[in-house]
Amino acid sequence: MEGMTRTTGDRRERSGWRRYCGACLPLLILFLFLLVSCAGPQTVKTPARGVYHIVKKGETAYSIARAYGISLQDLAEVNNISDVSNIPEGSVIFIPAADSVIDDVMASAGKSGEVRRDGGGKDQKTSADKPPRAAETPPAIKTPAAKPGGGETAAAGPAVPAPPTPPEKPRAGVVEKPAAGETKEDVKREKGRFDWPVNGIVKTRFGIQPNKTYHNWIQIVCPPGARVRAAAAGTVIFSAALKGFGETIILRHAGDYATVYTHLKKRNVKADQSVKKGKTIALAGETDEVGDTFINFEIRLKGKARNPLFYLP
Repeated sequence: MEGMTRTTGDRRERSGWRRYCGACLPLLILFLFLLVSCAGPQTVKTPARGVYHIVKKGETAYSIARAYGISLQDLAEVNNISDVSNIPEGSVIFIPAADSVIDDVMASAGKSGEVRRDGGGKDQKTSADKPPRAAETPPAIKTPAAKPGGGETAAAGPAVPAPPTPPEKPRAGVVEKPAAGETKEDVKREKGRFDWPVNGIVKTRFGIQPNKTYHNWIQIVCPPGARVRAAAAGTVIFSAALKGFGETIILRHAGDYATVYTHLKKRNVKADQSVKKGKTIALAGETDEVGDTFINFEIRLKGKARNPLFYLP
């Protein structure tokens, strides 16, 4: 009788344990899912808002910028255009924040900002309503990848962020200048204002990407454990882990500039700490989907993201 009682008790205990495990299994699976999700580096993908414009015969970067109501500086930085006076016919350029493609750029440019001479001989622009805009499905856009310190190298294979591919070579004899009556707007480049934060190769450029996302940063591939340096003298205003960006450091610099370093492995500075240009502020070690060690680097002016390649040596 005593043996039968123990057997019945054992069965009840095993049955209760199975019910307990069955109730806990979903929670265990959820915990493991969250653990795996948080284990690797996270990369924030921001859908690009804007349209793709195919350059037609007679159009210039100046007329395109005016027609869409965008500064020539922003147009050049977003599309990594090194020479705004040479935009070949058939090129595909991204217009951020636009809602529709403008078919007649020259007419729209004239309406949005005609240039005239006043009695004193100074250039003046007259304003007009912007043309209506509608959504469009963009084609792929091609841009090169750059190597710090000079030279360019094409990135291989898709990655997160997706690496760009080399652009088509400009057609011989195609040199575009401001059309008659246009006021030339210079594109500002401050090469050398900031130093490279790490020795490596730019895998993903600033701006629009082939996968139709928009990046405020450049992705620099570097050796594991590489020293990440302050791009300029400044003050640490943020040093902590940031959801979606990993270990992050933000420095404030003179002239309303700031630099942002994300996906770091180890931070060496604290908030409110002053740092000199070239000081080691962190170590690299986080890897992307294909196993490359990298950091993301941003330059901001008055809070607005600028193309780092326009400011680095």
